Amino acid sequence: MSLKLYDLALADRDIRPSPFCWIAKFTLLHKGLDFETIPVGFSNKQDYPDPEYGRVPVLLAGDEMVKDSAAIAAWLDKTYPEKPLTGTPGEAAAAEFYKAWLFASYFPAVMPMLVKRIHALAKNEDKPYFRASREERFGKTLEELHAAKGQKEKVEKSVEMLSGPLSHYSYLGGETPNLCDYLVMGAFMWPRLSTPEDIYKAPAPVAAWTERMLDLFDGYARKAKRPS
Repeated sequence: MSLKLYDLALADRDIRPSPFCWIAKFTLLHKGLDFETIPVGFSNKQDYPDPEYGRVPVLLAGDEMVKDSAAIAAWLDKTYPEKPLTGTPGEAAAAEFYKAWLFASYFPAVMPMLVKRIHALAKNEDKPYFRASREERFGKTLEELHAAKGQKEKVEKSVEMLSGPLSHYSYLGGETPNLCDYLVMGAFMWPRLSTPEDIYKAPAPVAAWTERMLDLFDGYARKAKRPS
């Protein structure tokens, strides 16, 4: 079956920081599947597989269209049950916890540090859409978001939570990575691919885990292009 993943790209089509697209890519790699990525911008909705839906990631699997990273993960486990992303109810519950942590803690802390940077890296034709949609969503200008105080410290405090499990296990999934790891590492790819330098310092167990995640799948994530 031919698999095509629609993936959000910036002005440089090889720079693709979307955390949700990265979650989808990690889950496909976990299954050992070959897939093609199709880069699309923020505003060229006519190039999306479902312009009315207007979001990515979207996976085209033959004639089937699967929208949203969570739906893609569920579809992969149903369609390719070997090497499950969550093999037990406990693992599925843990994945739900990490997803909730990302939306309650990590994303709100790191987002103000990234939106102005991403705007600068977006295609010129995408910049008005990106600015208008984000400023409407957050009720502040990109410049006001970027000027928020203490965000680095908030991110570092959020990420410190991961030191607990990663001080005892190689992965959030235990001895081998599972959906928990892909959810969090997908989120970590957002700042990694939006900035040429690290914008916060992770504690040692989290930094070591990040290096292991970058090395997975023949270094797929490590090879992803960063801004210069």
